[in-house]
Amino acid sequence: MRIHTHLIQRGKTFAPSTPSWAEISLKALQHNFLELKRLAGDAEVLPVVKANAYGHGLVPVSKALVGAGAKALAVATVREGVTLRNAVVTCPILVLTPTLPAEIPTLLQYCLTPQVSSVEGARELAKVAKQMKVSRVPIHLKLDTGMGRVGVRVERAVREFDAIRRMPGIRVDAVYTHLATADWLDPKYAWKQITLFKQALDGFRKISGGKTFQSHMANSAALLAYYPQSAGTWVRPGLALYGVYPNQNLRSKAKLIPVMQVKTRIIHLKALDKGQSVSYGRTYTAKKPIKVATLSLGYADGVQRVLSNKAHFLVRGKRVPVIGRVCMDMTLIDVSKVPGVKLGDIATFFGRDGKTVLSVNEQATLAGTISYELLCAVGERVPRIYV
Repeated sequence: MRIHTHLIQRGKTFAPSTPSWAEISLKALQHNFLELKRLAGDAEVLPVVKANAYGHGLVPVSKALVGAGAKALAVATVREGVTLRNAVVTCPILVLTPTLPAEIPTLLQYCLTPQVSSVEGARELAKVAKQMKVSRVPIHLKLDTGMGRVGVRVERAVREFDAIRRMPGIRVDAVYTHLATADWLDPKYAWKQITLFKQALDGFRKISGGKTFQSHMANSAALLAYYPQSAGTWVRPGLALYGVYPNQNLRSKAKLIPVMQVKTRIIHLKALDKGQSVSYGRTYTAKKPIKVATLSLGYADGVQRVLSNKAHFLVRGKRVPVIGRVCMDMTLIDVSKVPGVKLGDIATFFGRDGKTVLSVNEQATLAGTISYELLCAVGERVPRIYV
């Protein structure tokens, strides 16, 4: 993916020549990081930059976060960690998913920090470390307190922790878990997970002679809703860094600024007579004469097909409806009520146009999904432009 970097001067209109783009505000990103750091108090913020930094661009976002004071980063895969190392990001990088045996040499070569979810995984890691003459591998031990995905089952945690910490070549640097329902209004399950995690940490301390381990469990929702009860030595926000609330009821907890705006251009204008239809399947037929604009953005770019005849765009500060089925490369909108609309005008999928805002959460709700998915779905052919 080609990266375009532009500096927008105050008071200037941003209008690159590309037909579609994602505008990324690194200033907003750094603001959100500092806002979450304020909430975290004495805990360090471990930013989650997996999945291309939630679609925002792995390397530019990571460097901006390190520049704002992040002391470590979290990715999902070894490949993401290698990308950051090749971009000369030198801080500790935690890989949040289990590492396959074939990936371990690369992980160790690039000094990435693995998570360990089982005794077997730790044993394989120790074996490869010995072969590569790596004396001590720092790990983060993952506990499954109720997510049911990966991690040592909490009822076996103390026994398996003891086995792992005794393995030559392995050093348990931190223990963590992941909350399944921190964004729910009903807190019962989250409290259960928090309690189980703290009980496990107490057990680890007892068999380690009182040693205290670094820990983290607070994701974005938990940091906003359950902090400091979910406190660890680290907090691990993802979505909130990018200016999106995991639950709209948490808006009062922090002032977050959306980091990404997705914009495109009108590439064709035409009049549609009453009774004429548009796009595949003829799912939209005009009930009166209208003006139709074709946009250079489709489901290959992140406008999900399920948004056909549902979503809106912003054009000249006005909300206009999507009509007909979203295509792979193009989307059609009704611009009949937009005075002066012309070829090349900017249409906003989510973001701001003048005083009008269309949020990624609103589009995600219409699509029957979550904002995470829409952010990550912004396609590679949509250039990220950093401002």
